[in-house]
Amino acid sequence: MNENGPLGLGLVGCGSFGDFCMGAFSSLDSVHLAAVADVRGEAAEQFGRNLGVPAFDDPLELITRGDVHIVHVATPPSTHHALTMAAIKAGKHVLCEKPLATSLRDADEIVEAAVSAAVVVPVNFVLRYNPVSEAVGRIIESGAMGKVLSAHLTNCAGDTPLEPAHWFWDKSVSGGIFIEHGVHFFDLYSDWLGPGAVMSSHREIREGTRQEDRVMCAVRHDSGAVATHYHGFDQMSLMDRTDHRLVFETGDVRVDGWIPLSLTVDAAVDDEAVSALVEICGGCDVQTLETYDAQRGATTGRGKQRNVTKRIRVDYCPQPDKQSLYAESVRALLADQIAFIRDRSHARRITEANGRDAVAVAEAAVKMAERS
Repeated sequence: MNENGPLGLGLVGCGSFGDFCMGAFSSLDSVHLAAVADVRGEAAEQFGRNLGVPAFDDPLELITRGDVHIVHVATPPSTHHALTMAAIKAGKHVLCEKPLATSLRDADEIVEAAVSAAVVVPVNFVLRYNPVSEAVGRIIESGAMGKVLSAHLTNCAGDTPLEPAHWFWDKSVSGGIFIEHGVHFFDLYSDWLGPGAVMSSHREIREGTRQEDRVMCAVRHDSGAVATHYHGFDQMSLMDRTDHRLVFETGDVRVDGWIPLSLTVDAAVDDEAVSALVEICGGCDVQTLETYDAQRGATTGRGKQRNVTKRIRVDYCPQPDKQSLYAESVRALLADQIAFIRDRSHARRITEANGRDAVAVAEAAVKMAERS
């Protein structure tokens, strides 16, 4: 493999998301699409015809091709372990859609095999490469608003396309909501708040069915923050929505969108903190809601003396178009991994351990919910 030239990418799973990713990757000089595969032969043939590349109904034929250096696994979760292990055994790098596996045991096996074979197997955790997510991380790191005390995710997902026979509802295929979907947010919150352990977990079954359509849990992070996660696949797709609220010692940060599009800061802080927040959220809109004189601004909060000069609102929206932002994040993730493949001293934002650790939290939430 010429690791200084474009790397050949083989796509396994010719669905709509695979199509979206190939469009995003097409502008990268460091990679080119070499082949596609799908057990649905007709889907693979159509996809290959549209893109002008070989197509296979057996993923192993793609995995063993000499011109395929990275295998993109974009198939239902229960297939991830077998396909990823086959690619690793063939000496190929893997970009795996979430989750890395549907069990911690399988995730551990993948990570061990990847390390042994010296290949990369990241999960496509695009939220780490999102500019709004990155800004939240910088706000936390700066300490401009003090510590994060709690975080709250509300994910109201649309179930309009998920008919009763869809594989999503079959936990033997999807792993359930925590594993199939929740891993994105367990990973994001661990990036923001440090590793976490599940404190409590619960699930709800839709009336008259066996469909587990709502799950919720609380996770305590090493930073001391407690995060609550609510996922409900019970909305019309027209009302699909996601938001985060992070409660700091001196205010809140609210984030809108499962692909985060904007954040809003509401905080009572000093001038130094205002400057830090404005610098972090470059190009933001800042409003001063109140100003405080020395007497009123000398106050306490959480047992600490504070000297507050302003209450402010910061609105930050770096890219309002969701699809463009999503594509940029997907490209950035793959480019990051390719940089590491070419130079092992490069520090990746996502490693194999991140995919494994997210499954560990998700599996703990599943087991606790099943016992409740």
